[in-house]
Parts: sequence; C-alpha cells; structure tokens
Amino acid sequence: MLDGEEGGVAALLLVFTTVTDSRRSWLGLGTIKFMEIKNRAHRFGEKIDLTKVGKDVVEENFGTKLRPPMSLKTRLLWILGVLCLIVGVEVVFLLRRAPKEVRAKAEVAKLQVHAAPKWQGPQPQQIAERFLAASTQEERLRWVREPAAVAALMERFYRDGPGGSEKMGSMKKVSESVITQVGALQRFSVTMTNGSKRLLYVPFDESGGRVDFKCYAAYCSEPWDKLLDGTVVQTGEMRVYLELSDYYNYEFPDQDQWQCLLATAPELVDPIYLYVRRDSPAMKELEKCPFTEPTRYTIAMENQGKSYKRRQWHLTRVICNGWLVP
Repeated sequence: MLDGEEGGVAALLLVFTTVTDSRRSWLGLGTIKFMEIKNRAHRFGEKIDLTKVGKDVVEENFGTKLRPPMSLKTRLLWILGVLCLIVGVEVVFLLRRAPKEVRAKAEVAKLQVHAAPKWQGPQPQQIAERFLAASTQEERLRWVREPAAVAALMERFYRDGPGGSEKMGSMKKVSESVITQVGALQRFSVTMTNGSKRLLYVPFDESGGRVDFKCYAAYCSEPWDKLLDGTVVQTGEMRVYLELSDYYNYEFPDQDQWQCLLATAPELVDPIYLYVRRDSPAMKELEKCPFTEPTRYTIAMENQGKSYKRRQWHLTRVICNGWLVP
C-alpha cells in the first residue's frame, strides 16, 4: 500500500501513459487512412504496401513529395496532343505525295480535253458517212482536210484509180477517239462490196472534224508500176505495211549493215523488200515498234543500183508511224 504522496505520483504516471498510448494509436490509424487515400489516388502509379503502418510508413515516405492525381482536363489534353501528332504525320505524308497525283490528274485532264472537245458541226461518224455518200468532187471536198491540196489527187483517184469502181458495203468504228501527233482522231474501217477494206480517219479539234483523204486512199507520191520498172528512182511519200524479214542478197548482202523489211501496200500486187541502214535515223524510228504484226508506215525509198530488178529498195527515211502525216 502506497502512502498519499507516492500514490499521487503513481496516479499521474498512469494517466500520462494512457494518454500517450492513445495518441500513438490515433496516429497509427490516421497514417493508415492517409495511405489508403493515397493508394486510391495513385492507383495507376507505384502501389503502396498497406501492411506498413505507423513509424515504418512515416520513415519510408519521409521527404517524399506527394503527386496530385491527374485531373480529367489533363487527361483530355494528353489525348488531344496524341491525336494532333497523328494528324500532323498524315498531313505531311499527303503533302509529299500530292504533287505527283496532281501532275497525273493534269495529264489525264489534258487528254480528255483533246479527246472530247466542244464540237462545232457534225460528229466524226456523220462526217465519215457524208464523205462516203458523196457522189461528186465538190461534195467530197466539203468533208476532207486541206481540200485545195488534195483536190487533184482525189480527182485522179475517183476517175482513173480504184475509187471509180469501189462501192461501199459497210463501215464500223475501229476504236474510240485516240491521241496522235496530229491530235485527236476517230478511226473507221470501211469494207467494200468486193471484200477489200480501207481505213478512214477523221482528225478533229474544237472547230470540227474532216476526213484525211491521203490516208483513206493510201496515197503514194509515185505510182507503184513506175517504181517496179525503174522509171522512178526516188520517192517522196509512200504508204506501206512493214514487217521484219531476213532476205539478204545482191545489193544488200550484209546483215550487220542492213535490216531487211517486207513491204506490202493496197495497190501493190506482190510484196517488195526494203533495207534500212542499222546506224541510220530511220532505223532508230523503226526500233520503237515491236513489229508483232504488219505495221503501217509512211516512208521514202530509192533504188540502189539495179536493185529494183530484184524488188529491192533502200528505205531512206521514216516520215511517220502510220498513214496520217502530221
């Protein structure tokens, strides 16, 4: 049993100990609640071990600055930034690609303008039909290109040439309008009642279209019979079909120097041989053609000595690929 003074001191110590233990308990509980809140706020960050409480938690996190949770506004700004980056990369890609596409579309538009001009007068098929239906020189001249330049040869063609006896059986479009050195044109195939065929070209532009008569008549500047008998030595403008051949003899024996070609023409009964120098400009023009089939060319040619006696000629110049001369 303690006396009065000692009992008072003991009582004070008991109260102090009780209060201290209570404060420690409340501090531990507060720390636990704080860490639970922090763990929820930073659930996307580093996890915090809730088993650490009291003094251990305080010591471990001593001096650590707590990061505030990311707000909705901040998240939206991040998402918007990423989208802007993606859009920016796409825009740069399109800008680098755009010039090529623009040039390609411009070329297509240019061809469309040539192929489909604003018409003045009859359409190409109507022009072809009216030309073929004409029965007089004056009527035909209305529907051809350069009427003054072709008037004389047109008259000979229908008076003394095959045009006087030919009668049209049918006409059909060979293809849609195409672009050539001359410009846009429409092509037709004309079949005669005797089975022979002729090509009819209608070049056209914004002012209208006209038949190319030289092409239709397969016009040659010199008669074939005068070439075959040697009367004509040199020609100006001959329309022929060409294909590759391999006949090297007489005036043209050297295959390394010459390229042999087989030539035919509507007014030529039997084929002839033409030879072009391999190092000539004419050969460079011919090399552009694959020659998978007989191909139309307008050429110039001449005799080589007495080569005409063996149906051989020197091809001196390629005027154009095809029969429509620019």
